[in-house]
Amino acid sequence: MKIRNTTRMAFQAAIAIAITELINRQFEMDHGYWATLTAMALTAQTWGESVKRSIERVLMTILGGVCGTFLYFILPPSEILTITILLVFIFFTVYLLTINNLIAVFTLTGFVVFFFALLDDWNFLLLTQRIEETALGALIAVLVGFFFLPVKTNVTEIFIAYLEKMDRSIASIFGTLPQEQLIIKQDLLMEFQKIRKQALSIRYEVFFHRMTMRDFNSLLTQILFCTQYIANVIEAYQWLCTILSEEDKKNIAIAVHITQHNIQVLVKLLNNFKSNEMISAQHLLDILDKAITLHPKQFVALNDKALGFYNLMYFFARLNTRLHDSYSLLLQLSD
Repeated sequence: MKIRNTTRMAFQAAIAIAITELINRQFEMDHGYWATLTAMALTAQTWGESVKRSIERVLMTILGGVCGTFLYFILPPSEILTITILLVFIFFTVYLLTINNLIAVFTLTGFVVFFFALLDDWNFLLLTQRIEETALGALIAVLVGFFFLPVKTNVTEIFIAYLEKMDRSIASIFGTLPQEQLIIKQDLLMEFQKIRKQALSIRYEVFFHRMTMRDFNSLLTQILFCTQYIANVIEAYQWLCTILSEEDKKNIAIAVHITQHNIQVLVKLLNNFKSNEMISAQHLLDILDKAITLHPKQFVALNDKALGFYNLMYFFARLNTRLHDSYSLLLQLSD
């Protein structure tokens, strides 16, 4: 039976809190609740997201604590001033919580500094304890997320699903209405934006994966260029389909077939299946050269039809060059 993400997160949070409280009681920490709250707050949907948030939490706690402590000691002692700064910090913490979590953690730590200063006093010992116990809570959250009901992002599945979406998008050039092509293009671009949003947390998981962060970034960059070229092809063909000759459309159909073949080769490689060889982008340039040779006057005159066909074939050639670069990268990883 598949466990829902909310149920899994609840179990992880409960276990993380229990472990933190046991450590707190064993070592009688002065402010053990800092570690407990941190462990609870850093329970995330995926393990990579938990690692990302934990690193950010610890770094911003250090930076916010140091800056807040420095500000506390250089300002003249005044209860009104302390309350004012306290309110400023809490305002920005609440305001930025859903906008920029990094800055929100920074201002939250500044709030803690001045809150304790208002209650009693703030010193370097409290700063050290705040950092240590936040780091402890973050470490426990990461370990619990790794060992208990972990949800790790399958990088391979993400790229396979997106490549298949690219395949369907490029196939939509023929036989679909312009309005439908526009929707398909926008859907492809939005899907890539989702991957980019996931990318930061995925990069932290890549530390523990066969694929290095550099390889992941390179592959993501290649897929970005492929996405842009497919969007250009769909949009350009939408405007040019009425003026292209039947011969041009046949050549474009060949370009679509080659592109789909190369995408499927990548999918098979990611699935660890034996695949055919990639078809070189040079084949598309040869088709373009042949068209120029057969109809030199059209290309010399630079009319709309010739330029439109040239641009489409150029986009296809660049798209397949990027697909070939992705193939070379994945081959290196599979060795």
